[in-house]
Amino acid sequence: MTLDIRLDGRTALITGGGSGLGLAVARLLHQQGAAVALVGRTRAKLEEAAERVAEGGDSPVLTVVADVTDDDAVTRAVRNVHEWQGRLDIVVNSAAPLLAVSPLADVDEAVVSDALSAKTVGYLRVARTALPLIEKGGTGRIINIAGMAAHVLVPNIGVAAAVNAAVVALTSYLAAEAAPQGVLVNGISPGMTLTQVWQDRHAATAEEKNVTPEQVRDVMVDNLGIRLGRWGRPEEIAAAALFLASDLSTYVTGQTLQVDGGLGKSVI
Repeated sequence: MTLDIRLDGRTALITGGGSGLGLAVARLLHQQGAAVALVGRTRAKLEEAAERVAEGGDSPVLTVVADVTDDDAVTRAVRNVHEWQGRLDIVVNSAAPLLAVSPLADVDEAVVSDALSAKTVGYLRVARTALPLIEKGGTGRIINIAGMAAHVLVPNIGVAAAVNAAVVALTSYLAAEAAPQGVLVNGISPGMTLTQVWQDRHAATAEEKNVTPEQVRDVMVDNLGIRLGRWGRPEEIAAAALFLASDLSTYVTGQTLQVDGGLGKSVI
């Protein structure tokens, strides 16, 4: 058996594909030959993202406006993508809400409920709709992005921790249920990654404290004890998604890869 990183002839659906990690994953999968469908809530953002994705290769790119908190919208989106190329091979769940930093004891219950619906349950909505349609011949993949808060205790992000820990559990159970169909289900837990959202936050903090964004990042690296001594790049997280989407991962399922530069420090 020849193992290959190329994805020619395969179709990938990526939620949250209009920006951040979703966009980085979309660009890399497209560069490796996949037809890529970007799913998100804002048409203008998706269309701009589609132009950037299309720059990397000749495979087609589709944009689908849908909110992952809406069952009917998810069903329409997944079916639309499947009909577009006549197949669906790869699903990447990357859509996630922006959460304010706050002690867990001070968080309104509605915030927790909304976050679970937007991410954990949103991932489930997409996965359960995709599973009957996804290819069963060895190329079927579901990849869930579950932030490192699922594994690392960081002050004041308890909601994100609970939501992402639920995604890890969801990934494990979905993998067990999808295995008889030959569909692989895995997760990725990114560490501190320089998406545009974080760059904007660093710039705002830097202005407030009269320092540079680089200094803000360096302090966070020191405080968190990131072993590699730097923030990650979105394309480094995307590389893990490419591995899981490709033929290189044919014996990997039910796993959540911690791509975090050594932020997590579990012994086992």
